[in-house]
Amino acid sequence: GQVGYIQIGSEQMLIQPVNTSETSFSGKEHFIRRRRSTKSSHPMKSHIPDEHCKVVAEKKRQKKMKSTSDWRERRNAIRLTNEYTVETLVVADADMVQYHGAEAAQRFILTVMNMVYNMFQHQSLGIKVSIRVTKLVLLRNRPAKLSIRHHGERSLESFCQWQNEEYGGAKYLGNNQVPGARDDTPPVDAAVFVTRTDFCVHKDEPCDTVGIAYLGGVCSAKRKCVLAEDNGLNLAFTIAHELGHNMGMSHDDDHQPCAGRSHIMSGEWVKGRNPSDLSWSSCSRDDLENFLKSKVSTCLLVTDPRSQYAVRLPHKLPGMHYSADEQCQILFGTNATFCKNMEHLMCAGLWCLVEGDTSCKTKLDPPLDGTECGADKWCRAGECVSKTPIPEHVDGDWSMWSQWSMCSRTCGTGVRFRQRKCDNPPPGPGGKNCRGASVEHTVCENLPCPKGVPSFRDQQCQAHDRYTNKKKSLLTAVIVDDKPCELFCSPLGKDSPVLVTDRVLDGTPCGPYETDLCVHGKCQKIGCDGIIGSAAKEDRCGICSGDGKTCKVVKGDFNHTKGMGYIEAAVIPAGARRIRVVEDKPAHSFLALKDSSKRSINSDWKIELPGEFQIAGTTVRYVRRGLWEKISAKGPTKIPLHLMVLLFHDQNYGIHYEYTIPVNYTAENRSEPEKQQDSLYIWTHSGWEGCSVQCGGGERKTIVSCTRIINKTMTLVNDSDCQRVNRPEPQVRKCNTHPCQSR
Repeated sequence: GQVGYIQIGSEQMLIQPVNTSETSFSGKEHFIRRRRSTKSSHPMKSHIPDEHCKVVAEKKRQKKMKSTSDWRERRNAIRLTNEYTVETLVVADADMVQYHGAEAAQRFILTVMNMVYNMFQHQSLGIKVSIRVTKLVLLRNRPAKLSIRHHGERSLESFCQWQNEEYGGAKYLGNNQVPGARDDTPPVDAAVFVTRTDFCVHKDEPCDTVGIAYLGGVCSAKRKCVLAEDNGLNLAFTIAHELGHNMGMSHDDDHQPCAGRSHIMSGEWVKGRNPSDLSWSSCSRDDLENFLKSKVSTCLLVTDPRSQYAVRLPHKLPGMHYSADEQCQILFGTNATFCKNMEHLMCAGLWCLVEGDTSCKTKLDPPLDGTECGADKWCRAGECVSKTPIPEHVDGDWSMWSQWSMCSRTCGTGVRFRQRKCDNPPPGPGGKNCRGASVEHTVCENLPCPKGVPSFRDQQCQAHDRYTNKKKSLLTAVIVDDKPCELFCSPLGKDSPVLVTDRVLDGTPCGPYETDLCVHGKCQKIGCDGIIGSAAKEDRCGICSGDGKTCKVVKGDFNHTKGMGYIEAAVIPAGARRIRVVEDKPAHSFLALKDSSKRSINSDWKIELPGEFQIAGTTVRYVRRGLWEKISAKGPTKIPLHLMVLLFHDQNYGIHYEYTIPVNYTAENRSEPEKQQDSLYIWTHSGWEGCSVQCGGGERKTIVSCTRIINKTMTLVNDSDCQRVNRPEPQVRKCNTHPCQSR
């Protein structure tokens, strides 16, 4: 028979016939009808989407490869452009062989590679790619030259060097050990290393990454490699995803037309999605076509004559090789069994009971296709269906929408969703899939959150802080402009934010004054009318679907550097919107805000931590990263805001501020008239006293004076006008340190 293909024989299954005149020795070629998710997930983090995959790009153009295929037999002209074969080496690390046992590890890997083969045979790829396992290596001990540690990129490099030198070490091909040494083993187009070592890409520590590969590395002697973590039956999805990278496919999120959808090369894996539920995107197909047109892919057009040694993949559905109990043991260990009382839900998610536990648990992964779920029934694409084949050319249609979910938040604005399935009926072989979205989201409004409660993003940082740290500390959320739906938190005492998780909770605002919300890790446009996907926008004046002509933008710069203490930079009037204040460059000065109701940021010589503050009737967000600061507020303000700068050492590189006010804004619009009581009385360091001695080292102190600020004008007044409890201590400097001359 044709080596590397699924051999169905006469057994009828839910399959798609290949439109070709060629037949194998045991029957006609078929590929299994599957659609699958893009990203393998780490099984221990089912509630957090994983940062599954990393790609190592080529750092410099490689020299022209030496020809290693002079002795290979070129394919016939008919198959030259219609089919590509990836002759693959698969190496199981010693820790994986020890965990499963040698015989079970071999059976497991062959089942996984059969699933990988099926994925590359899916009709959505548009190109016939056969993944052929020509060498399967089960390591009993890890070779000295092979270094596999937590640092993923270094481990990948080590494996690539090792496989290039060894051609696969102990050469096991299925149940056959290849005789002879190096010359008896054909070269390979791609090499896959499977390990149970938890690795990270650029750090020597465990993390959520489960796969790493060289982009476009197939056929290159030292770049044709994939490193995959054995995380259970999701291993097949990891290997398929990484082999896609190895054949030139980028993440779908790197292509605007394919971003935000669920395909094999998507940037993230959605837990609970069945592998039969997804497919290759058009962007992946285009990437593959471009790669196959390049000279670096020529090895895929030639086949080694010694393919008789190739490993024969199992031709049955993977669930026919592993019972539900065995799948539980792969996920949770040898003492796990399938929960019988969850049999009615088993195709939606595999629930297992570990010996000694009182309750069942799941990693949200559905069982493998082909797992029995009843009399003459098996699991297919997450559903328990009859083994009787579906008639051909039946187009799929949607089920009814489910009920709306609960709101993602208990206060403020959140998100809820509803779902439908393409099963009324499901598409048969040759039939069309359902068009449109399977999930629909809408905004849900609750009562406003209580005053003083941290922002929704800050709460997520603090929840992570409590979960991961035994010692009491503090994390503050930081919004990274180009990654608004990833959770970055700034630990107390550190300047730079840290990535906590690559997805904030649904309903988290994308920005400090944005109405858009994060849904499934993507910033979704929310119209100002509250409808997800609506094109209605609030103009700069705060009018829904307005034209922006009812207000004007006020801009200004403040470059004052004289003096010590607080200097007023501007008065932002009532009714202002879209307030933005930013330092031109980091400085030792501090931005400060204050309204007439004594609400403030950084006033009275008290420097606040970054966060959100309720001032002048609006939420003001204060950001400080090292010495750089920014203040922003959506508005509108109800009373004027006094913008000040607290100067130290006469250092201020300048600040820029801007806001909008109504076009017809006049003094009558102000809710707070300009009266004498609006004056600010603060303590300032107005000058320096003389040195205490003429020579030999003395001290000089600042003069602390009460200062009145009106319209950017500072006037020294009587000390009794300022609050004495807020009076700062004088600053002290050394002076006249030269030695005294003796007479």
